[in-house]
Amino acid sequence: MAAQAVEVVQQNRCRSSLNRKARRKSKMKILKKLKSKERGLTRTLWEQVFTEDTKEFLDYYYAEKTKNNEIYVIETDHDIRAMMQLNPYVIQMGKKAVESRYIVAVATEPLYRHRGYMAELLSKTARDLYQQKMPFFFLMPASEKIYYPHNYRFIYAADVWSAKGTDGKELTIQKIVELQNDSGVRLRKAEEKDCKKLGDFAEEVLEKQKIQVYTKRDAAYYMRLLKEQESEKGGILIAEQDGEIRGILVFDEEDGLAVREPLIRKGYEDVFDKAGVILKKEEKKKPLIMARLLNVESLLSSMVCKEEMDLEFVLYDPIIRENNCLFMLKGNEEHLVVRTRTAHTGKDDVVQKISIDALTSIVFGYKELEKIEEEEKEIFSAEFKEEISKLMPFSPVFINEIV
Repeated sequence: MAAQAVEVVQQNRCRSSLNRKARRKSKMKILKKLKSKERGLTRTLWEQVFTEDTKEFLDYYYAEKTKNNEIYVIETDHDIRAMMQLNPYVIQMGKKAVESRYIVAVATEPLYRHRGYMAELLSKTARDLYQQKMPFFFLMPASEKIYYPHNYRFIYAADVWSAKGTDGKELTIQKIVELQNDSGVRLRKAEEKDCKKLGDFAEEVLEKQKIQVYTKRDAAYYMRLLKEQESEKGGILIAEQDGEIRGILVFDEEDGLAVREPLIRKGYEDVFDKAGVILKKEEKKKPLIMARLLNVESLLSSMVCKEEMDLEFVLYDPIIRENNCLFMLKGNEEHLVVRTRTAHTGKDDVVQKISIDALTSIVFGYKELEKIEEEEKEIFSAEFKEEISKLMPFSPVFINEIV
């Protein structure tokens, strides 16, 4: 009987141990990238966190955008508690087209906030994309304060536009397409058959405006954009004259008429005004897009110099350790050579130190060096300022995507 009692006690202890292990396992936190067939599982979290988005928009998004995007999640108990979605874009950077990712839908279930889940997702994706030699990725922040500690800095401030009638009154798209006068300008809503022409037109306008950084436009781009706008009671407005596209703009009517991103061929700046739609640009731009540098060597290798330069600096990146090295840049107007090596204490102490945050503002030309020093609390030597100023920044930038 005593032996049986001991055996029962041992069995109970064994079961108790297994139960504890099972409970620990069920509460295990897992960070992973979802497979294609799993991406739709994140819609519930999206609906829970971003309550302002309509069913129509989410139907569009999960039918179109999740075909080829990447979604990283954190799971506990086999349920998704946090997510971060990366939508692929081809970005024109100077004379080179590069792959990038637009970060959207960074969300955590309310009961699981303040546990560092977002920081883990931001760090993991940054390291993964570094390995792909991606120069940077970007986002439109709900609040810049959220992303500043994670080394994101603004790279683009957008013009803010409004559209009214010649009498100063509010317009609707229905009224706009019905406008008639003797200007010879016709306004109409874009259709799917227009998407190839829209892509060609946009590329021509952006190139002639010497925009250095923008999302590449083609038929597929405008096909998706048209569906996206239609999901939000909007579309794309075309201004035609003599059978040619002279200008386009993106609009929605969810809460009155809102317009963005007018692209107008040079020499036809008044094409919308002539048709009876008065476009007004606010004096102050709106900071819109933040970026996080990833593979810095890849990024710098895409740059060119205004004149002959010879520059060394030691970079500090708290997330991507591979960026923490000595960068040696040497070049002229024709080419730039970028070399790196491990920075050595003592030997490289006199070399200029710079943070990944400051470098972001410099390479995109978003702020003057003195302003960067003040805000990032860094001190640049006179020699560094002279040499870094010889780099041609990736500016101006034109990134207006919503998702």
